[in-house]
This record gives sequence, structure tokens and C-alpha cells, in this order.
Amino acid sequence: MSRLIEVWGDTVDSRHMTGAIALGIGIATPSFLLARRIFEGTVEDQSLAQSYALLVGLAACLVAAFISARLFKPKRVVTEVESTLEGRREALANIAAEGGEWTDPAELDPEVQEELRSLGLYDVLVEAHRDKEVSA
Repeated sequence: MSRLIEVWGDTVDSRHMTGAIALGIGIATPSFLLARRIFEGTVEDQSLAQSYALLVGLAACLVAAFISARLFKPKRVVTEVESTLEGRREALANIAAEGGEWTDPAELDPEVQEELRSLGLYDVLVEAHRDKEVSA
């Protein structure tokens, strides 16, 4: 059974997330309660004492987040490779094999064409579109 779950669009280890939540609760709650007790006894204005205690609790949340970030390192490995013309052609062939379609690049807005040229995709799309028309 996988320990990986998706939370807010990101994949996380459920054990580490549970540990981070426990750490947050374990640090922030006692800090808030202790600060409230101290400020209620030392500050005349009780609403101000509550505000100070809340600030201490929020600071404790940040400390817990820092500790969690140090304890639970990201597991994701990101590798970047330089794209090649052959790689772009292969990607388009995969898109076409999955039923993907694209329009004639000459029909796109000039801004889009320029962006495709800057990415080195325009000529590849023209070639793929031409091949598609020949095979159809």
C-alpha cells in the first residue's frame, strides 16, 4: 500500500504529513496556552493579552513549519534535459498517437507563432502538420 497521497495538487508521504501536523499541534498549542497564561497575568488589557498569545502561537507555527521542512525533505527528483529536435518530433508523435490534434500553425495568431518560434516548436509543428495532411 502506497504511503503517497495527493494534497492540494502535490504528492506527499502520509507519514511525514502526519508527523508535520503532530509537530505543529505539539509546538503551537502549548506555546499559545502558556503565552496566554503569562500575558493574562501580566497585561492589564485582556484583549491585548489574547492578541499577544495568538502572536506567540503563530510564531510557534512558523517554528514547527521550519522544523518540519528540515526533518521531511522533498522526495521529488527533477531532472532537466536539453530538448532536441528529435525529442520534439517524438513528443509530437506521442501526442498524435494518443489522438491529439493540432491546427495548422500558419493559422495561429502572430503572437502565438512568435512564441512557438522562440521555443523552437514552430517548424516542428509545420512539419508534423504537413506529414499529417500527406498521410490523410
